[in-house]
Amino acid sequence: MKKFISIAFLSVATLTASAQQATSVLQSYDVELVVFRTLNPNASPEEWGMEAAAARQRLAIPDDEPSPFASSEPPPPTTAAFPALPSAKYKLTAITDTLRRSRNYQPLAHFGWTQPGYPRGDAKYLTINSMVPAGSGIVGQVALSRGRYLHLTLDLVYDAPGAAGEPTQRFVLRQSRRMRSNERHYMDSPRFGVIAIVTPTSPSG
Repeated sequence: MKKFISIAFLSVATLTASAQQATSVLQSYDVELVVFRTLNPNASPEEWGMEAAAARQRLAIPDDEPSPFASSEPPPPTTAAFPALPSAKYKLTAITDTLRRSRNYQPLAHFGWTQPGYPRGDAKYLTINSMVPAGSGIVGQVALSRGRYLHLTLDLVYDAPGAAGEPTQRFVLRQSRRMRSNERHYMDSPRFGVIAIVTPTSPSG
C-alpha cells in the first residue's frame, strides 16, 4: 500500500513538474503599438515610411485557425496583466515622430508590453485603457496568440471629437491579423489605425 501511494505521489509530482515546465518554455514577445487617427481619409500610409504593399496587405487567417471574430461578437475574453515595455525598447518611435509631423495623421497613443505567446485557444486579452493617454478617446483590448503563426487580435473603440457643436463619433477597429515577428504591420478603420510590431525576447528579457 505504501509503495502504491509513493508511486501515485511521484506520478502526480511528475505531471505537475511537466505542466510547469511546459508553461515556463513559452516564447515571450515584446508587443508595441502606435494608435493614430486619420485626418485626411484620402491620405496614403506611404508618406510615413511604410511600404505600400505591406500597408495594404490583408493576410488571410488559415482555415485551421479561424478568426476569433468569425461571429458578430467576440467571445468572452480571458484577461491578464502584462509588464509594460520600457520606452527605451520601442522600435516605432521614428514612425510616431513622422506621424506627429504629418498633416494627415495624428498619433493618439504609443505603448507596449511583454507577454508569453499563448496558444490560440488560450489567448489572454490585455485591456489597454490604462496604457493610453487620458483623453485619447481610445479604449479596448488586444490579444497576442501563437498557433502555426502569430496572431494579433484588436478590439478597439475610438471616440473621435466632433467639430464645434457636433457630437462625438465612434469608430471600431475589430480585426485579427496574422503577424511575422520583427516586421511592422498596419491595420486600419475609416478614421483610425494601428501600427504594430511583435519582437521575440531573449530568455533574459
